[in-house]
Amino acid sequence: MKKPLAFMLIAIIILCLNGCGSGSAKKESSKAAAQTKEAEAEAAQATAQAALATTQAVRATPSEPELVLKYGEVNPEGNIDTKVAEKFAQYVYELSVGRIKVDIYPGAVLGDEKTSLNSLKTGNGLLDLYRANTNALTGYGFKKLNLFGLPYIFEDREGMWKVLDHENLGRAFLDEGQEIGANMVGLFYTDEGARNIFTTQPITGLEDIKNKRIRVPESVLMMDTISALGAQPIPMRYEDLYYALASGDVEGAENPIPGYLSNRFYEVAPYYLLSNHVFSPGIVMISERLWDSLSKEDQAILREAGRMASEWNKREIVSEEGKLEKEMVDRGVTVIPLTPGEEEEARKDEEIVRVSFTPGLEKYLREIINIQK
Repeated sequence: MKKPLAFMLIAIIILCLNGCGSGSAKKESSKAAAQTKEAEAEAAQATAQAALATTQAVRATPSEPELVLKYGEVNPEGNIDTKVAEKFAQYVYELSVGRIKVDIYPGAVLGDEKTSLNSLKTGNGLLDLYRANTNALTGYGFKKLNLFGLPYIFEDREGMWKVLDHENLGRAFLDEGQEIGANMVGLFYTDEGARNIFTTQPITGLEDIKNKRIRVPESVLMMDTISALGAQPIPMRYEDLYYALASGDVEGAENPIPGYLSNRFYEVAPYYLLSNHVFSPGIVMISERLWDSLSKEDQAILREAGRMASEWNKREIVSEEGKLEKEMVDRGVTVIPLTPGEEEEARKDEEIVRVSFTPGLEKYLREIINIQK
């Protein structure tokens, strides 16, 4: 009797142990399942949050911009100034989350420089923004900004940007259009490079441009600058220049390297003299009438987008010029550098221009020179 009882007890113990083991396994299995469900729930929640963020971003970006601005540029697509305009438009769109769009109109399709500046001055709405050269502002009452268009006022690119970025000069001068009643607000500066002289007939140096008919912008400052070098300035619309060169109405012109190449002037005037007579920056301006209608937030967006575009321009122009100089040679352009003696002579010849355009501005002129030292 004792043995069967012992066997029964052993059997019961084994069954209990098996039962206990099975319960523990079930608990472990349940725990793992719970952890899996929790992980799946967290993943689902993260997915939902990402989807919500995407939906909110889409909703935040309007299908149609609230404000569309027209930006005029005389140079064609591919020119560094047009590329800067495109960068500006990109930054405006991004900073405004799609609320503000800037449409670029290259190739002077909204009008030549004079027409464009008149549009800004009158606020007629034909265009809203325009990139002008500072040496083209003489006919609109500007004086301080004209300093940046004086011949040989900047030693080089680095010197120019030191001045343009200076708080009491370059940054402050952006507001001159409002101060003098020209109804234009400066946003930022651009850099297309130094202006040089090119001709339809062979030349070997600065002496050979004397008495030649050289096209210049419709600017008193630029007319005086070319006259001081002994040439005959012919004011003319930029859009008419190619045909004037081809027909012989003018014997040459002056332009930075990017403009010379993008407008294909090398086809009719393949002799390029590195005179570097003017290193004037461009300035992007907006109609004051439109500017005053914008909120402080939108004004800040345009200012910041301009600063970003200007910084991009500083970096890009250096590599751009390197490529373009090689392209000039590849296209058969004869590039003629100035000798040190010729440059010294040119600087002396242009002194009369610097003096005649700076009465009352001598203080600023000294500052421009000192900042570059």
